Amino acid sequence: MTITTTKSWKNYMTLCRTLDRNDIKYKREDEKLCVICRVGGNEIELSFRFTFNPSKMLITLYSPLPIELDNKKAAGMALAVCMINSTLEDGSFCMDLKNNLLYFKMTSSFYETQIHDTIFEYMLSASADIIDEYYPKLKMLAGSEEIYGEN
Repeated sequence: MTITTTKSWKNYMTLCRTLDRNDIKYKREDEKLCVICRVGGNEIELSFRFTFNPSKMLITLYSPLPIELDNKKAAGMALAVCMINSTLEDGSFCMDLKNNLLYFKMTSSFYETQIHDTIFEYMLSASADIIDEYYPKLKMLAGSEEIYGEN
């Protein structure tokens, strides 16, 4: 196991212990160094996917929003996403026009460090707060119904 893979594994296990300690149920994909969990938000249940990239020494949190993007409204949505992102201290909303999806993304580096569990707690709580704040506005702008329902 290389040093970067060992660091990734240690951080991956720290995330799992943090979720266990906070009674958050999750699904592990050990071979992909990926964890998927769900947390209740104000309006929707939020899905979070943590991935660990050993070569870049990055942890990335992805949270898809149950909003389907309409190509006709893409320019307006892109402007709204840019305006929102310019106010955020951490993380950003991203548009995937190829798959008509909107998601929130936050990253943290573990270059020459071991991530403390408070960083994972911060990533979850900050992301949930940001999504809860902006989801109703983005949903209204998209003019769409929820597409994921019960996953």
